[in-house]
Amino acid sequence: MQTIAQKDLTLAIKLVTEVSTEEKKDKREAYGRLCHSFPVMVRTCGLCQAVAFSAAKAADGQGGALKYGHETILAHGAAILGTPGGGGGLAAHIASVPVETYMDYTNRLLRSWIYFKRLAVSMLEVSDASGETGGAA
Repeated sequence: MQTIAQKDLTLAIKLVTEVSTEEKKDKREAYGRLCHSFPVMVRTCGLCQAVAFSAAKAADGQGGALKYGHETILAHGAAILGTPGGGGGLAAHIASVPVETYMDYTNRLLRSWIYFKRLAVSMLEVSDASGETGGAA
Protein backbone atom coordinates (compact mmCIF):
# COMPACT_ATOMS: atom_id res chain seq x y z
CA MET A 1 0.00 0.00 0.00
CA GLN A 2 1.41 3.37 -1.02
CA THR A 3 1.06 6.66 0.81
CA ILE A 4 -0.37 9.69 -0.98
CA ALA A 5 3.15 11.12 -1.22
CA GLN A 6 4.45 7.93 -2.83
CA LYS A 7 1.56 7.94 -5.33
CA ASP A 8 2.21 11.60 -6.15
CA LEU A 9 5.92 10.95 -6.66
CA THR A 10 5.22 7.97 -8.92
CA LEU A 11 2.75 10.00 -10.97
CA ALA A 12 5.13 12.99 -11.16
CA ILE A 13 7.93 10.78 -12.45
CA LYS A 14 5.63 9.34 -15.12
CA LEU A 15 4.34 12.76 -16.22
CA VAL A 16 7.71 14.53 -16.29
CA THR A 17 9.22 11.57 -18.14
CA GLU A 18 6.60 12.11 -20.84
CA VAL A 19 7.62 15.77 -21.09
CA SER A 20 11.31 14.81 -21.24
CA THR A 21 10.64 12.91 -24.46
CA GLU A 22 9.29 16.07 -26.15
CA GLU A 23 11.45 16.74 -29.22
CA LYS A 24 11.60 20.50 -28.89
CA LYS A 25 13.90 21.75 -26.17
CA ASP A 26 12.04 25.07 -25.87
CA LYS A 27 8.85 23.20 -24.91
CA ARG A 28 10.67 21.18 -22.25
CA GLU A 29 12.25 24.35 -20.88
CA ALA A 30 8.94 26.27 -20.85
CA TYR A 31 7.31 23.46 -18.89
CA GLY A 32 10.30 23.23 -16.54
CA ARG A 33 10.21 26.96 -15.79
CA LEU A 34 6.49 26.73 -15.08
CA CYS A 35 7.14 23.84 -12.69
CA HIS A 36 9.16 26.33 -10.67
CA SER A 37 6.76 29.28 -10.92
CA PHE A 38 3.35 27.56 -10.67
CA PRO A 39 3.48 26.94 -6.88
CA VAL A 40 4.54 30.56 -6.38
CA MET A 41 1.47 31.69 -8.32
CA VAL A 42 -0.73 29.38 -6.23
CA ARG A 43 0.68 30.77 -2.98
CA THR A 44 0.52 34.38 -4.17
CA CYS A 45 -2.83 34.47 -5.98
CA GLY A 46 -4.63 31.33 -4.90
CA LEU A 47 -5.36 28.13 -6.77
CA CYS A 48 -8.32 29.52 -8.75
CA GLN A 49 -6.38 32.46 -10.15
CA ALA A 50 -3.25 30.44 -10.88
CA VAL A 51 -5.26 27.83 -12.79
CA ALA A 52 -7.31 30.50 -14.57
CA PHE A 53 -4.09 32.27 -15.60
CA SER A 54 -2.61 29.08 -17.03
CA ALA A 55 -5.91 28.23 -18.72
CA ALA A 56 -5.94 31.65 -20.39
CA LYS A 57 -2.35 31.21 -21.56
CA ALA A 58 -3.11 27.69 -22.79
CA ALA A 59 -6.12 28.97 -24.73
CA ASP A 60 -4.06 31.74 -26.32
CA GLY A 61 -4.10 31.19 -30.06
CA GLN A 62 -0.39 31.93 -30.47
CA GLY A 63 0.75 28.37 -29.80
CA GLY A 64 4.40 27.63 -29.17
CA ALA A 65 6.39 26.48 -26.22
CA LEU A 66 4.71 28.62 -23.59
CA LYS A 67 1.24 27.42 -24.62
CA TYR A 68 2.50 23.83 -24.41
CA GLY A 69 3.93 24.51 -20.94
CA HIS A 70 0.67 25.92 -19.59
CA GLU A 71 -1.43 23.15 -21.16
CA THR A 72 0.85 20.54 -19.65
CA ILE A 73 0.90 22.18 -16.21
CA LEU A 74 -2.90 22.14 -16.19
CA ALA A 75 -3.06 18.52 -17.31
CA HIS A 76 -0.56 17.49 -14.65
CA GLY A 77 -2.38 19.45 -11.95
CA ALA A 78 -5.62 17.72 -12.95
CA ALA A 79 -3.88 14.34 -12.83
CA ILE A 80 -2.58 14.96 -9.31
CA LEU A 81 -5.98 16.12 -8.10
CA GLY A 82 -7.85 13.40 -9.97
CA THR A 83 -10.13 16.00 -11.54
CA PRO A 84 -11.33 16.74 -15.09
CA GLY A 85 -8.63 17.56 -17.65
CA GLY A 86 -6.62 20.72 -18.14
CA GLY A 87 -7.70 24.10 -19.44
CA GLY A 88 -11.19 25.31 -18.69
CA GLY A 89 -12.24 21.91 -17.34
CA LEU A 90 -9.91 22.10 -14.37
CA ALA A 91 -10.64 25.79 -13.77
CA ALA A 92 -14.40 25.24 -13.86
CA HIS A 93 -14.15 22.23 -11.57
CA ILE A 94 -12.01 24.04 -8.99
CA ALA A 95 -14.36 27.04 -9.06
CA SER A 96 -17.35 24.82 -8.28
CA VAL A 97 -16.08 22.81 -5.30
CA PRO A 98 -16.87 23.59 -1.64
CA VAL A 99 -14.30 25.63 0.27
CA GLU A 100 -13.02 22.59 2.20
CA THR A 101 -12.32 20.74 -1.04
CA TYR A 102 -10.70 23.86 -2.51
CA MET A 103 -8.36 24.06 0.49
CA ASP A 104 -7.57 20.33 0.19
CA TYR A 105 -6.81 20.77 -3.53
CA THR A 106 -4.50 23.69 -2.79
CA ASN A 107 -2.61 21.78 -0.10
CA ARG A 108 -2.39 18.61 -2.18
CA LEU A 109 -1.10 20.45 -5.21
CA LEU A 110 1.51 22.39 -3.24
CA ARG A 111 2.69 19.24 -1.41
CA SER A 112 3.01 17.23 -4.61
CA TRP A 113 4.42 20.01 -6.78
CA ILE A 114 7.80 19.79 -5.06
CA TYR A 115 8.31 16.55 -7.00
CA PHE A 116 7.60 18.26 -10.31
CA LYS A 117 9.97 21.07 -9.39
CA ARG A 118 12.79 18.67 -8.45
CA LEU A 119 12.22 16.52 -11.52
CA ALA A 120 12.35 19.61 -13.72
CA VAL A 121 15.86 20.15 -12.38
CA SER A 122 17.05 16.55 -12.63
CA MET A 123 15.28 15.34 -15.78
CA LEU A 124 14.70 18.51 -17.79
CA GLU A 125 17.77 20.41 -16.53
CA VAL A 126 15.75 23.57 -15.78
CA SER A 127 17.08 24.98 -12.54
CA ASP A 128 14.72 27.93 -11.96
CA ALA A 129 11.83 29.95 -13.29
CA SER A 130 13.97 32.64 -14.93
CA GLY A 131 12.88 33.54 -18.39
CA GLU A 132 9.54 34.24 -19.95
CA THR A 133 6.55 32.74 -18.14
CA GLY A 134 3.85 34.62 -19.98
CA GLY A 135 3.42 37.51 -17.59
CA ALA A 136 2.56 37.79 -13.95
CA ALA A 137 -0.72 36.59 -12.56
